[in-house]
Amino acid sequence: MSHQTGIHATPELRDFLAKARGGAIRIIKIVIRNEQLVLGAYREPSQSWDRDYDNFLMPLLDAQEPCYMLYRLDSQNAHGYEWLFISWSPDHCPVRLKMVYAATRATLKKEFGGGHVKDELFGTVQEDMCYQGYLRHVASCSSPAPLTAAEQELHRIKLTEDKVVRLECRPLQMMTEICVGNKLQGLAFPLQEEAKRALVQLKHKLINYIQLKVDVVKETIELVHTNPTETRDLPSRIPTNAPRYHLFLYKHSHQGEHLESLVFIYSMPGHNCSIKERMLYSSCLNRLLDEVERDYHLEIAKKIEIDSGEGLTEEYLYEEVHPQANSVKQTFAKPRGPPGKRGNKRLIKGGGENGEES
Repeated sequence: MSHQTGIHATPELRDFLAKARGGAIRIIKIVIRNEQLVLGAYREPSQSWDRDYDNFLMPLLDAQEPCYMLYRLDSQNAHGYEWLFISWSPDHCPVRLKMVYAATRATLKKEFGGGHVKDELFGTVQEDMCYQGYLRHVASCSSPAPLTAAEQELHRIKLTEDKVVRLECRPLQMMTEICVGNKLQGLAFPLQEEAKRALVQLKHKLINYIQLKVDVVKETIELVHTNPTETRDLPSRIPTNAPRYHLFLYKHSHQGEHLESLVFIYSMPGHNCSIKERMLYSSCLNRLLDEVERDYHLEIAKKIEIDSGEGLTEEYLYEEVHPQANSVKQTFAKPRGPPGKRGNKRLIKGGGENGEES
C-alpha cells in the first residue's frame, strides 16, 4: 500500500465529480496544483465511448507532466455509469513528481467513489494509453493463469487425443453431422487467436459486433472484422455470397429498462454457397456456440438463422428477443352454478359394447 501525501480534492473538484457521475461528462483530467487535486480539463460525450476514446484522451497527455483521467464508459452498474481510472506518468517527468502522483492516486479514487470504477489503466508511453493499448490491457488481464508442469502435460495429451479423433472421423464429418444418442455432434474447428481476443473484448463490452468465418483450407474459425455496428447497419453486414457467424450486442429498451442482449446470427445465402460450405458451417455451429457460452461466459439471448440481411430490422430483433406471449386474456371467469340444485355430476367411465354407460 502506498503512503498518502495529504493531498485532497478542492471543494470545486468534489462538486464537479459529483455532477459528472450522472453521465453528462465523457472525460475528466485531474492534476495536482499547490498540493491540491484540481480540475485540469473535461469534455462531454460526442459519440460512443470507443469512438470518443482516442480523440478525447490522447490530446490531454502532456509528455512532461503526470495526470489522472477519469473516462466514462457507456455501461452501467448498480452505482451508475462505469468509469476507467487512468494514471499517466510519462518517462521523462521528474521522479519526485511521479512519486507524488503515485502516492495520491488512492486518495482520488476514494473521493470519486471506487464503486464507479470498472477498470484501471497505468501508462508511461502513449502506446499504453491509446484505445488499442487499452484493448491489449484488457486481453492480458483476461488471460488464464500459467499452467503447472503437470497441467501442461495433461493439456498436450488432450490435444493429441483430439487430433487423432478428428483425423479418424474426418471423412464422415465432412459429409454430414454425426448423431449420437439423439444429440447432434459437429466439427470443432479451433478459433483463431484474433477471434479469441475479439470474444474477450465483446465480453467486456469494448466492442459490440463480431463477424466470423470458417477457413475451409486451414480448418479454423477466423475473425473477419469487429467494426462498430448499430442495428440499422446489420443488413449491410450480411454477405450475399458467403456464409458467416455474427455476434451482435443489441442495445434497446424493454418495459422501461435499458438492456444489452447478445444475439447470435447465422447467415447462409444457400443458393450462392457450395454444398461443402453449407455442410461445414452447419457442422461447426453447435460446437462454436458451446465454446462461446462455456469458455467466454457470453450469454446468448437469441440465436437467429437467416439467408439474407433484408429483414434484420429493429422491430424484428425486438420481437425475437422479447416474443409476445401468445395467450388470450379472459375478461371474466365463468360463474359457478347455484349450489345444491343440480346435484352431483355423474362420472362417465366409458361406453360398453352396446354403447351403454357402465
